[in-house]
Amino acid sequence: MFVTRPIMPMPIFKTLLAASGLALLSACSLNFLSGAKPTTIPSPIAANPASLRIAVLAPEEMKLPTNEIVLTVYQKSGAGEISHDYTLVSANAAAEEADVAKFRKPGQHLTVLRLSPADALALRDQQEQMAAARQAGGAKPGFSVDLDAACWNGPMVAPVVPLDVLIEAGDDDGFHPLLQNIDIFALMNRPEESRLKSCS
Repeated sequence: MFVTRPIMPMPIFKTLLAASGLALLSACSLNFLSGAKPTTIPSPIAANPASLRIAVLAPEEMKLPTNEIVLTVYQKSGAGEISHDYTLVSANAAAEEADVAKFRKPGQHLTVLRLSPADALALRDQQEQMAAARQAGGAKPGFSVDLDAACWNGPMVAPVVPLDVLIEAGDDDGFHPLLQNIDIFALMNRPEESRLKSCS
């Protein structure tokens, strides 16, 4: 998933999210919004799989198909790469409304996703593998969210509410941004192979 193929370009959402996740984790901090205090990005090893939540703040017209949004948890180190894809399931968005309010922009619709119980157990096993591999040094863990199955169900005209993706890893700090202020209109006008598709 993270190896660039020269013939087939990586889909736009996967590219943006994977690259942003790596950059943010290497920087270890991020300003949520203008004037906000920096916060530590949650570590995949320390995350509580049962409490892990992904919040997608997007325009109402952006449709996220059920059981097609994938969370990748990965770690690259001297011992090699450990990576696994988890298909996310719907969570109670109303329960997270207050926690995402400080990130939410006017016009954004909230979708909250979580791991299934079986995948939460599988992530526990992966965390043990990643923790053991960290002894080899140079470990770079991260999260990536694949939104390539999303589509657009509305007129393709500017301006469009931006896309934000947040993660809550079961700590006391609440949600953290994985990706912020992605220009949906720009994604609609990319080359055919990497643009946000119209729902049809």
